[in-house]
Amino acid sequence: MNRFQLEKLYEVNGLKDYRLKTPEDLLKTHGIDYQEVDGYSGLDDLNKKLYEQFIVNYFNGQGLESRATMIPKGIYFVEDIDVLAKENPENDYYTVIGGRVVVIDRNGMRTVHRTWQDEDYAHLVEEFPEAITEGKPKQYLRFEYEHQGRKEWQHVISPTQWY
Repeated sequence: MNRFQLEKLYEVNGLKDYRLKTPEDLLKTHGIDYQEVDGYSGLDDLNKKLYEQFIVNYFNGQGLESRATMIPKGIYFVEDIDVLAKENPENDYYTVIGGRVVVIDRNGMRTVHRTWQDEDYAHLVEEFPEAITEGKPKQYLRFEYEHQGRKEWQHVISPTQWY
């Protein structure tokens, strides 16, 4: 869809300033049902509300052409846990060598969403298993999407803050 066509869709739906007002505007202008995104049904009411406010702001923060290439793929409340190791058991500090992202649904059920390991430090797991530990878990709302053909995600802090 070209820019002119997208502008017309916004205008026909009363969005003369080309800014979404509600999450339902996503369906009218982009054909995206925000409630059908993977993980939405597992969110509690508070996180659903945060997502609904965030997604409008996130789309509005993009240019029209950029919005046309965004495809929401998932919204999850997660716990992110770093796997840490000491490169030398005598060190006072740890290095992040991997991690685990666990989805927590509205009922408290936990499912591993993804794991990762830095191959540069894989030898530490075998050489110094006693030096491996986990960092303090971080919980946040995770928005996953495709943008211009690339898989990306955002750590949602509030309706107007993310990274």
